[in-house]
Amino acid sequence: MKNLKVKAFSAMLSLAVFTGVSFSGTATLEAYAADDPYTAFSKATTVYNGVDYKAEYNPLYYYLNYADLRNAFGANPDKLVEHWVIFGKKEGRVANRLIGDSTEFVVPTGDKDVIVIPKTKHDNGGMTYDQEIQARNIAKQIAEAIENASDAGNSSGTSSASSASSSSKSKTSKKKPIKEVEKVAYAAGIVKAYCDLGTYTTEGKIYRTAYGVFIGGEYSCAGATRALGLILDYLGISWVHKNINSWEDQWCQVIVDGKEGYGDGITATAGYGKHPNEGGNEKDVVSYSKIRYKFEVATEKPKKEK
Repeated sequence: MKNLKVKAFSAMLSLAVFTGVSFSGTATLEAYAADDPYTAFSKATTVYNGVDYKAEYNPLYYYLNYADLRNAFGANPDKLVEHWVIFGKKEGRVANRLIGDSTEFVVPTGDKDVIVIPKTKHDNGGMTYDQEIQARNIAKQIAEAIENASDAGNSSGTSSASSASSSSKSKTSKKKPIKEVEKVAYAAGIVKAYCDLGTYTTEGKIYRTAYGVFIGGEYSCAGATRALGLILDYLGISWVHKNINSWEDQWCQVIVDGKEGYGDGITATAGYGKHPNEGGNEKDVVSYSKIRYKFEVATEKPKKEK
């Protein structure tokens, strides 16, 4: 575990230089853990009235599978296991695996058509329970840093416009707010930074996972896609793993700004419509390098007043 923390901390230091977003190392990761269900349930009890139900009951899966239980009990592990034993088993509820969701989104493609995108559960590429906890902690930290930088960038444009003279006000007021597709591109850039710190491989057990990207130092397009997907989960952006479990290039198909789009952690890009590999227009690509400046206001030092 000590070596894992050292790797995670070293990766964060490198990313701080690459992205301009300030991270505070392993202490910050542990600080977020208490608020994350994935961490809260990592040591949750599977015992009720002296009987251990761990062979058929996973508290995290039970929590994620049923919105009514989340609303009723929150992240209370004692209440959840009690419900499973007394009611859940009889009702035929599933507690040993994640169940699917058949909801579909119908969104514009960016042109004149619409596309039906299934809202699917995403597999984790084979991560262990502990590995998923660690990967999600990092993904959550990255997502919150992006949101904070986005909020700072948007508010900066507003405050400068209100305080400027009439001539300069017309210029600053034209600054557009940060879009979801730009958040995806920024997240993809961070994932690529992690990949650049590691080794590309298609061998072993972690190259297909977010854990491999964030901590293990091994990646592939499958792992980069899952790593980006975890960040998107915490940004509240719906996504589908394109070409999952295949030897083809993989990326995140997303719904951003109300229409179809994509995010690619290997190329550090995003965009509306189809991925260039599916015939999308490469001229419309939103790259990390093009939009990075919009987020950097969050780390700029305040200017001294004259």
